[in-house]
Amino acid sequence: MSEQQTFEFNERPTIKGFPELRWTGKRPYRSTQYFPAQLRERYGEEQNGWINKIFWGDNLQVMSHLLKEFRGKVDLIYIDPPFDSKADYKKRISLRGQTVENDSSSFEEKQYGDIWTNDEYLQFMFERLVLCRELLSDKGSIYLHCDWHKSHHLRMLMDEIFGIDKFVNEIIWWYKRWSGVSRSYQRMHDTILFYSKEKDYIFNVQYQPYSQPSAIENTVRGMVDGKLVRLKDENGDYIERDGKNKGVPFHDVFDIQHIQPTANERIGYPTQKPEALIDRIIKASTNPDDLVFDCFMGSGTTQAVAMKLGRRFIGADINLGAIQTTTKRLISLSAELDPVKEKQSKLANVADNPNEKGLYFSENKTDSHYASLVAEERSQYLSENPNSASVATSGGGGRCI
Repeated sequence: MSEQQTFEFNERPTIKGFPELRWTGKRPYRSTQYFPAQLRERYGEEQNGWINKIFWGDNLQVMSHLLKEFRGKVDLIYIDPPFDSKADYKKRISLRGQTVENDSSSFEEKQYGDIWTNDEYLQFMFERLVLCRELLSDKGSIYLHCDWHKSHHLRMLMDEIFGIDKFVNEIIWWYKRWSGVSRSYQRMHDTILFYSKEKDYIFNVQYQPYSQPSAIENTVRGMVDGKLVRLKDENGDYIERDGKNKGVPFHDVFDIQHIQPTANERIGYPTQKPEALIDRIIKASTNPDDLVFDCFMGSGTTQAVAMKLGRRFIGADINLGAIQTTTKRLISLSAELDPVKEKQSKLANVADNPNEKGLYFSENKTDSHYASLVAEERSQYLSENPNSASVATSGGGGRCI
């Protein structure tokens, strides 16, 4: 098949009376060409012919590349795109074994800018959401994470691209944080727009435990003297239902806290979302071995939770810092899930190839900090396990696509 393969998209028919968002320079997005991708890194082992994938590059081109193999095959897309927050997001980096000119032991590295003109942002999101729709399977769904900056515009885009009838929920993620005095109500929530590809989509109802005042739901009730009451046994105790009650189905307001400063899952990446939030979404909209995709990967929370829950995943981000952060996070998670096997795979990744810098291929040879950490661990491991030298120098193991 030619690498110049073109993929065309069917436009949704115009509906009379349907409001449509317009902006200066709005361009229809009716087709894209296949973009070849270069294998840079590979990590883990194939299972049933599958290996999880991470792509570094513009997600428009990454998704154009994925259409060739995965069009109509992705079961869940969760994206946390730029919010147009007019801010530059930075990550604090600690330096070890290096001398810096100032008195600080850390510095801030810019991860990405979130400053757009309105027209640029809308066209940027419009094109990527069209590709997301093309990748989704007929049983698939998409969750778009946003906030007050653009939620109103993005919902109109989603209506246009997926259809008003494919709207499922507007989820409110409510959280607590330090508040300040301002001339408005305190902003304490994000919005997650939930749409399906077709009407018959995956949705597994999840339950939260009854609150204490609702304990009545766990007891047997019956009619006594014409009244519905909670029944008691001979000892005067309320009779509980047989088996455990499932509880109350989750509603569309998610009360999930931000990641606390001392939480184990915090990795210091700006815009990192809590695993509990993604866990709820993945459990609801996928089944084991389904395929999850996040093309604004950031800190890799979607990939980490998918791995824990036994889902396949594909990730992408244009920011090299996101690729590095996610790779390290997944390797650490793999070590927790299978410590012995992961130890050997991690060490095998430090081959004698001078251009292979630990967990990354680095042509400019600048990514040496993490390589030195891996090399130190390799030396320590070999001193403790002299019979494992063949594992550490075998090469070819533990890289990431």
